[in-house]
Amino acid sequence: MSDETQAVPHVKVTLQTIYDKQLDNERLLVRTLERLDGLADVPDRLRRVENLQAANACVPRVVLASLTAGTTGLATALFGLLIR
Repeated sequence: MSDETQAVPHVKVTLQTIYDKQLDNERLLVRTLERLDGLADVPDRLRRVENLQAANACVPRVVLASLTAGTTGLATALFGLLIR
């Protein structure tokens, strides 16, 4: 094959195209930073939610333990009355 058929098309890169691309990248960076600013307090919010869930998860356990203890106490008292 000759050199003419394998010729690579020439690309003209000017300072203006580089500058335009740099401006686009800076705009993208600014938008990304604006979105990230809203995420700054996410760890604190997650910690609050986890603490709230942990506190709420403890309530059913306490209720179940109380119910079990009460039922056991009632059964023991009734058994004690029946044996006398």
